[in-house]
Amino acid sequence: MDSLVCGIDVGSTNVKVILVDRSARSVWTKAIPVPRSMYGGLPATDAAVLVATLEGLVIEGWRATGAATPLRAISITGVGEDGVPVSDDLRPLDLAIPWFDNRADNESQRLRDFAGESAGESTRAGVSIDSSRTAAKWLWLRENRPEVMRDAGLWLALTDYAAAWWSRTPFISETLAARTACYDVFSRTWMPAMLGACGAPPLPPVLAAGTVVGTVAAGPLLESGAAAGNTLIVAGGHDHPIAASAVRRLNGQALVDSLGTANLMYTEIENVEPRADPFVAFSVPALGTPGVACLGVYEFSAALEPFRARDSGVALSSFLAGGRLPGKPSTAWDISEALKRCLNPATNSAPYGDAVQLRAALESGCLYARRMLEAIRDTGSTATPIYAVGGWARSDALLQLRASVFGEAVASVEESELTALGAALIARDAIEPSETRLPFQRHVRFIQPLAEWQEIYEQYYPEFRERLDRFKEKRTA
Repeated sequence: MDSLVCGIDVGSTNVKVILVDRSARSVWTKAIPVPRSMYGGLPATDAAVLVATLEGLVIEGWRATGAATPLRAISITGVGEDGVPVSDDLRPLDLAIPWFDNRADNESQRLRDFAGESAGESTRAGVSIDSSRTAAKWLWLRENRPEVMRDAGLWLALTDYAAAWWSRTPFISETLAARTACYDVFSRTWMPAMLGACGAPPLPPVLAAGTVVGTVAAGPLLESGAAAGNTLIVAGGHDHPIAASAVRRLNGQALVDSLGTANLMYTEIENVEPRADPFVAFSVPALGTPGVACLGVYEFSAALEPFRARDSGVALSSFLAGGRLPGKPSTAWDISEALKRCLNPATNSAPYGDAVQLRAALESGCLYARRMLEAIRDTGSTATPIYAVGGWARSDALLQLRASVFGEAVASVEESELTALGAALIARDAIEPSETRLPFQRHVRFIQPLAEWQEIYEQYYPEFRERLDRFKEKRTA
């Protein structure tokens, strides 16, 4: 078996490795939990341990395929904001704080205040500034771990770290630079004022996805034979856009509805003026092409976590297992209560777990997604149809609910690992000229709305939208 390439997905929960051949057929894939350490009593990631974990998976997969030759290219996608300060020889100086760790809440507020006073810095960055952003973590580290930031030769994104280590070439993928809140996604340059405000460490060159970083320079990949000195290391980037790039190979006009830990809606448009919108963020296109990427983000898994935690997710899995959700559409009041619980989880004391609450939480999340969809289309996007991907998209029942809420069909791509596959396709592009490249193909199904549900949700939506918009206005006031 020749000409295999490797795609890696460094997720919030799992790391995944996929090996594909020239036709983009998956020949081996495996997922295991992200290796975690503890940092101040909270989970974090040791970048060196992550590299060793990925090396073990890549070698295991290459051996399992019986490949006669080393991998031709490797590309990595993954979490957007996590990163580590490194020494001049690229060794990590600290653990990586995950994006979902909110220890930098106070710092993010100070940066929001600064950006609001600095002539539109936040709108040029395309994203709101909260505790998940790399900028907020930089400021927290400056104030709480000053010796680490003082000694940092560079900062590397956690998703990029293994690729930089294997090639001994530092870089940051452009879609990851866009998650820092310090990168102007419209001019595609760093913003010096924001970098100064958060005390950013030195940063490596920014590379668009698909750029060849270098070749595997040393280490277990070479020693095992899984890689050779000419195995290419190719820049990847942020997981949601990279997954979307795979879908858009099937349909260049698709609007991608990515349902993973977060629900992220993604499309690309030629041009849009910088603007602040509570329901849509802006970034660079997944593959570095001209234009702007539009992203709507909702913490879908967080909204369902209380249900998953109650009985290890058994009831939740059962509820989503069929082709149609049990029961009838919830009342507008139940959906409104679910929205409140989701947006104010710390103040909620109501018990979770019954089927009425669960359905209402799912409906609330889908109605929120419709608001994001509306905001994306208000930018001028004409992207259609909607393609659902990610772990939650494996539920036909959930997709039928979303179709009924959206009032339009939702496509399902029959591929279980689109994010890692998106990275593998980027690796394949680096070794295969476009004129000889085999087309990427996957079976696609379209799931239609239920007319009786669609009519009810259409009636609910205006009031839901008004409540949600009022909440967002209060949050940003």
